[in-house]
Amino acid sequence: MNEIPSMWRTELWHPLSVHFPIAILSLAAVIGMAYLLFKKKDCAPYLRFTLSLLLWCGVVLFWIAFYTGQEAYSVVVRQICDPRVLKSHLFWAYIAGTSFSLAALLDVMVRLVSLKFKSWITFGAIVLMLGGTICITYVGHLGARLVYQQAAGVYQPSEDCIEFE
Repeated sequence: MNEIPSMWRTELWHPLSVHFPIAILSLAAVIGMAYLLFKKKDCAPYLRFTLSLLLWCGVVLFWIAFYTGQEAYSVVVRQICDPRVLKSHLFWAYIAGTSFSLAALLDVMVRLVSLKFKSWITFGAIVLMLGGTICITYVGHLGARLVYQQAAGVYQPSEDCIEFE
């Protein structure tokens, strides 16, 4: 009789942690675009604060998800049929994380440099966030391919499902 594996396996921490930064960083990019559109309006300081808060929280959560992804990599790379998808998933995740991290650094610079360059630095940060959002979308697509096409990290019960009785 097979035993049902624990839900607290190393490879399952990644799907538990990855969805928060995807949502938060994508929302930060949307708020960034709204900030560019309404930066002359009264709501601009609130949009700017929300953008910074989401960006910094998202970057911290992203690197936690990246770490859990590397831990899962060592487990599932031996179980899947095409490890090139996994390597591409890891590569594009690194590019997305770098883009958002650079945007966060530019966000800090906005608070440190003179007023003359603030709008250009903010624009650069938002462009990096939009690029990071495109990358993170592709990373999500590759992650879905790993799970739904190759069953990465997925327990496959026996034919008669006797372990659930």
